[in-house]
Amino acid sequence: MAETQVAEKKAFTTSLSVWSNEITGLIARDYEACGVQFDDYAKKCAMEAMTSIYTLVKNDSKTDINSIDKSNLRQIVENCASLKLNAGSNPRECFFQLRSVKVGNDWMKVVEMGIEGDGYDALLSNFGKNVKQVYPFWAVKEGDLYVAPKHRGLEVTPPEWEEKGLSDKVVRVVYPVRLTDGTVTYLIAERDGVKVNLLAHVKQNMMNATFGICADRFKATEKQKEEIKAKKTEVLDAMRACKTVDEMLECELARPFISGAWLDTPESMIQRKMRNNAIRKFPKNFDPMARQAQLEMDEVYQASKAEIEENANVIDFEPEEPKTVTELDGQQAMPEFMREG
Repeated sequence: MAETQVAEKKAFTTSLSVWSNEITGLIARDYEACGVQFDDYAKKCAMEAMTSIYTLVKNDSKTDINSIDKSNLRQIVENCASLKLNAGSNPRECFFQLRSVKVGNDWMKVVEMGIEGDGYDALLSNFGKNVKQVYPFWAVKEGDLYVAPKHRGLEVTPPEWEEKGLSDKVVRVVYPVRLTDGTVTYLIAERDGVKVNLLAHVKQNMMNATFGICADRFKATEKQKEEIKAKKTEVLDAMRACKTVDEMLECELARPFISGAWLDTPESMIQRKMRNNAIRKFPKNFDPMARQAQLEMDEVYQASKAEIEENANVIDFEPEEPKTVTELDGQQAMPEFMREG
């Protein structure tokens, strides 16, 4: 029994080593092409990501590491390295999950990455412009006493927060951040702002939805496309009519397109999105690799990009004939404003 476990561990380590060396080599080339240094901590984040992903896949009986798109794996690991997010830290700064997507006529597994725990704090600490220190965030709950910051010329009165312990519902997140000049700024995000995140999430999940109108949206007729578009609009309008993010989560039309993470642990997801919304407002000094990785992680950006791509070239465009200036009696016609009065 012990010998079997040792053999399995050795095989696991060998397979992981071969796979990680291959991916690391490709990532190093990408860094070099962008003129960005692949430093030791970025390599550590890449290795931790590969170990976590490999373990995730090994524990899924229906998935094999060789069946996952290599470009997808490379991109996910590269994102971790570029953003310096450590999947092995405690608490974790990022997480991974497997998802089935349709590529052509086939379904295949891809790896998705999300930020959690202190990942948002790490982004702000590593890339925030003139950031010296990021303090633990305030999770202001319903019923707590909160006084918003006040501006008086160039002076800012700090916010105040008194915990009352009346509810577990977080309504606001506040990040106190000390800058290199000694001043302290406060990054604030409200619960109501998460409605935008959830709407973008549903938009993304509806991209390939056909609502039973046809089997494949890519083979839909023009009439079917219009019917599908109308159904999507109905779902989004129903969500926009909701007053709170909590009501959006209960929207019957939208629930089929809301992932389990939102439905099973809504408070955790809402707080995570509030933390993201708070730090995304702050300017950051991203290198080219990190900038691209950050865009890949931004669900609002991805939903907008997908919507643009879906609606691209749907209307025929007829360019106007260029207007020419003609000559009268051998004289070049002059614009009205250049003629003598």
